Amino acid sequence: MEAGSELSAMPMSGPSSGQIPDLLKIGAVPVNTAMDVETSVLDPVIQNDRFIRFTLQNKGILHSHSKIQFALSNPTSQAYLHPNVGIAGLFQRATLKVGNTTICEIDDFAHFTAYRSMFMSNETSRERLQYQTGQMMSKEWMYLDEGDITGATANGGGQSSTEADEIGVSNGLEYDVSQTTPQTTVSQIQMPNYLHLNKGDAHSCPTFQWSLSDFFPFLKVNQLPLYMMREQINLEFVLSEAGSSSVQTQRAFIDGDTGASDLTYSLDTTKTKMFADYIYYPQEMMISYQQANPRLDFSYVDYRLSKLHVVGTESGTQIRNLGGAGLLVSKVVWGLSTKSGTAEDLILGDYNATAVDKTYSDPPAFGDTIGTATMNVKYNDRFLYPIDVDNNARHFHNVVQAEGLVPFVSREEYSNEGVNLPDRKLVGYPQDEQLQGCFFWCASQLNRAERINSRGIELYFQYATPPAEGNGYDLRAYVEHIKTATLEQGYLTCYNA
Repeated sequence: MEAGSELSAMPMSGPSSGQIPDLLKIGAVPVNTAMDVETSVLDPVIQNDRFIRFTLQNKGILHSHSKIQFALSNPTSQAYLHPNVGIAGLFQRATLKVGNTTICEIDDFAHFTAYRSMFMSNETSRERLQYQTGQMMSKEWMYLDEGDITGATANGGGQSSTEADEIGVSNGLEYDVSQTTPQTTVSQIQMPNYLHLNKGDAHSCPTFQWSLSDFFPFLKVNQLPLYMMREQINLEFVLSEAGSSSVQTQRAFIDGDTGASDLTYSLDTTKTKMFADYIYYPQEMMISYQQANPRLDFSYVDYRLSKLHVVGTESGTQIRNLGGAGLLVSKVVWGLSTKSGTAEDLILGDYNATAVDKTYSDPPAFGDTIGTATMNVKYNDRFLYPIDVDNNARHFHNVVQAEGLVPFVSREEYSNEGVNLPDRKLVGYPQDEQLQGCFFWCASQLNRAERINSRGIELYFQYATPPAEGNGYDLRAYVEHIKTATLEQGYLTCYNA
């Protein structure tokens, strides 16, 4: 037998287990590994104005930054997405299911996004999110007019000096007095054309996209090996209220100058698509990876929502049990949201976290006061903080410690302290009235690495002099806990760590 024929008769072997990179861990694959990406455009298998379901194909590895596209049908008046949540205001709940197993689920998803959006940098918000998701919370200095250094009259527009004492919304357009209706000396900024849900002409409603990893925390650190799974993978979305003459919409807000109220913002079902990116490596590598890993374990975080309607927070300390018994909890996030009017007439809708009230003048003067927010967290029969936290700077510091990031919000936006928001308008709404004290989210990192006992986590809080709100407040607390998923023989099981 010739040497060539003997060599060709030998069975080919794939790479050894030591040569196979971790194909599922984001960023772990060597740069010289061949990779193909196939993009499939999927239509929802179920779709109506309150529910959407997508079903994925069991092939390749799902890219965590695959996108889902949404659009609203044109309302009959000018309207815009809430700038801190964008198209996320469309969603009440987002769920990732494998077979009958729920891998992760976030309820009140838009409110959760309102918290997460605080950590988006100005560059990210203005250069990417504004076009992709409809979020628009980038800030810029509000410079005084030339010759108006003292600010004795309303400022804005014209040639600016080098002095600024306020921080306002920036979307790439200029503030202009001539765009104010009716004419006043207060300047105003409009929305870019691509953010108009209805321009009143041939302009069609824009489409927006949301990443899968932003819907589901599981996909932040893991990628789904669809080719190794035998069960059906579903993405399910429960949608928020579209609005009507009797029900206020939670999806958008109207133009403060020209908008009409009580509109319906329906889902445009013809625009809903999923752009699923399937990753492929050389076939022998993917088969060898499957054979070398008959069992795969995934660790990730999920969020449980505790929601309570609160009235009269100034009457004494409120104690709220947030649950979490038997779980490994790493973080707790909470905030009180309110609607001082209707959601259609508020830039942020009810996607806010309300701070305590204040009696400030502009500029601040002697005798100005602000209320106090006092909070603490108790778990496993011990308080997290030895002394109740009532300092707003400490509340902000605790958020930074819990997230490892600094929120991109001003002092007045966060705790309602100081005067640094302008009276300049955003599509008819004064920013100082609409944004002050609306980002007062609080977070605590549970740093003892203990499993929560049967009593659960208790939140102690008291608002002294909260903003007047006859309808009360909604307390939303998100408990971040650790979960584990196991993929074995093509079937995925999920349990709390």
